[in-house]
Amino acid sequence: MANEENKNYYLKKKRTLMRTFKTGLIIVKDILIEQFGGTKFEEISAITTKEFEALIPQIPYVVENQNHLTEALINSALLLPFLRFFEKEGLNYNEIGRLTYDMFEAFFKVIPSTDDIFSEEYINQLKENAKKSKLRKYEGDWVYDFIEGDGGTFTFGIDYYECGLFKFYRSQGVEHFMPIVCVSDFTGAQAYGYGLKRTQTIGNGAAICDFRFNKNGSTPRAWPPDHLPEFKKKF
Repeated sequence: MANEENKNYYLKKKRTLMRTFKTGLIIVKDILIEQFGGTKFEEISAITTKEFEALIPQIPYVVENQNHLTEALINSALLLPFLRFFEKEGLNYNEIGRLTYDMFEAFFKVIPSTDDIFSEEYINQLKENAKKSKLRKYEGDWVYDFIEGDGGTFTFGIDYYECGLFKFYRSQGVEHFMPIVCVSDFTGAQAYGYGLKRTQTIGNGAAICDFRFNKNGSTPRAWPPDHLPEFKKKF
């Protein structure tokens, strides 16, 4: 039943999701052409579009007032065909990470944020969702705690004990890409002008992801990520 719920939810949105993917291709076109050349871009477009279409019914269903997490899952599915293509082309981990970070930066420059994560409404919903997450209603969902701000260094935090992105990528046999995906979180904070700090992530092998958000902070560019406490792979 759950699997059918998965497929039906995303398949109903298939036309919109495919449009989103094609928009993403346009946004990152120059980055891909610079790396692979114009002729190769047509091949990349064809291969990744076909693979994303096949991924749509496999995206885990975690809805129910968890729109920001559903969006994160969709974004991870949008990215996955590119990661696989880069790996098949023989790019090393550093090259794949750099390309991914550049693509996310380009994406967030064009796509506006739909949520004010520091609004009272958003924070109240986060608190409620954190409680619901403990019920583990959906297998592919996140499990987390909301952390009250300390009045100085961060406005609020989230400690994730289970990560839906990690579960999804593990189910696809590509969890080795997760440190790259984790680092890409910083591009959103960088683009939208708030502070994000972390010391560890599940994607890097830790037990939790300890997000700390600061409304009045800033986030510098995080690639290369050697200086990040969370990032364990050194180049």
